[in-house]
Amino acid sequence: MSGFNEIHERTIAVYEAHASGWDKHRTRFLREKSWLNKFIQSLKPGVSLLDAGCGGGEPISKYLIQQGYSVTGIDASPAMIEICKSRFSDESWIVMDMRELTLDRQFDGIVAWDSFFHLKPDEQRSALQSFTEHLRPGGALLLTVGHEPGEVLGTVEGEAVYHSSLSPQEYKHILGSAGFQSIELSLKDETCDRTVLLASLYGHF
Repeated sequence: MSGFNEIHERTIAVYEAHASGWDKHRTRFLREKSWLNKFIQSLKPGVSLLDAGCGGGEPISKYLIQQGYSVTGIDASPAMIEICKSRFSDESWIVMDMRELTLDRQFDGIVAWDSFFHLKPDEQRSALQSFTEHLRPGGALLLTVGHEPGEVLGTVEGEAVYHSSLSPQEYKHILGSAGFQSIELSLKDETCDRTVLLASLYGHF
């Protein structure tokens, strides 16, 4: 639908325009904590993680940094990246669209919480391939996705934003075909009111 396409194309502009307000209203209550702990439990201390769509770096990147991990954050909004740099100057923050992820390195874990689902279905398929290429063997991938296939609209500071999802079965098929051996998908998980996907590349939790 053309309306969805127009809103999708404005995603970055909306976050850029409302970076300060979005960050201010982003809850610091770490409802993601149980999943973040599960995400890192198979990883060695101090390894490198990628936060794709990191926003202002709080609370997710902050928690991972506090646990002793080296975090690289990417976000398509320059204003969001500036907020991250002001808070965590020792980490690496890069203005980059996850659809164009081209970092000449691999990570031990990648998290894309409340960000991956802004991509169109075909973009998600491509991004999953890119995430796989940027993960070391045994690395972990943590995403929030939709509970059913389709396109829906949400809001950021009163402006419409685009969301989409593949089916749970397709996510599992794509990741399984890519070599992920441990794939867990929790529909509408009660701890965080999200559908959460956690997978390990050639490894087990």
